[in-house]
Amino acid sequence: MVFSKHILLVLFVCAGFSTAVFSQTLNPVKWEMTYNKISETEGEIIVKATIEDKWHIYSLKQNGDGPIPTSFKFIISPDFEPIGEVTEQEPENNYSEVFQSNVLSFSKQAVFKQKIKRKNKKQFFIYGDLEFMSCNDVMCLPPRTIKIDVKIPEYKSSVKLKEAK
Repeated sequence: MVFSKHILLVLFVCAGFSTAVFSQTLNPVKWEMTYNKISETEGEIIVKATIEDKWHIYSLKQNGDGPIPTSFKFIISPDFEPIGEVTEQEPENNYSEVFQSNVLSFSKQAVFKQKIKRKNKKQFFIYGDLEFMSCNDVMCLPPRTIKIDVKIPEYKSSVKLKEAK
C-alpha cells in the first residue's frame, strides 16, 4: 500500500512538472524602450530587442511572401510629432528554408529608432503598439503585439546663468 502511494505521488509530480514545462510560453525576444534627447526640440525613441540564440525577428522591410515585418504604430498626441519613419540598423539578408526566400532579419539584437519633435518642455509619455514575429530554424511563433510606453522627461536647459555680484 505504501509503495503504491509513492508511485502515485511520483506520477503526480511528473505530470505536474511536464504540464508546467509545456505550458510555458516561448518568449525569445525581450524589448527595452528608452528616450535620447538630441536637442531642446528633438529626440528619439530607441527600441532595442534582445534576441535569444538561434532566434530571429524581421526587418521593417520584407518581400511579399516572407515573414511578417516588424512594425510600429505610435499614438500621436499634442505633445510631439514623429519626424520621418522608424529606422533600423542594417539587417542580415539570408535565405530562409521556412519561407523559401531571402528574408531580412536580426539575430541577437536589433535597434529601431523614431525621431520626434517635442511640442513642449513638460514630461509626457509616448504610447503605441509594436508588432513582430520571431522564428528559429524549426518554427515560427505567431506574430505578437506589445504595448509601447516611453517616458519623455521634462526638458531642463543645461545653461546656467551667472549670478550678478
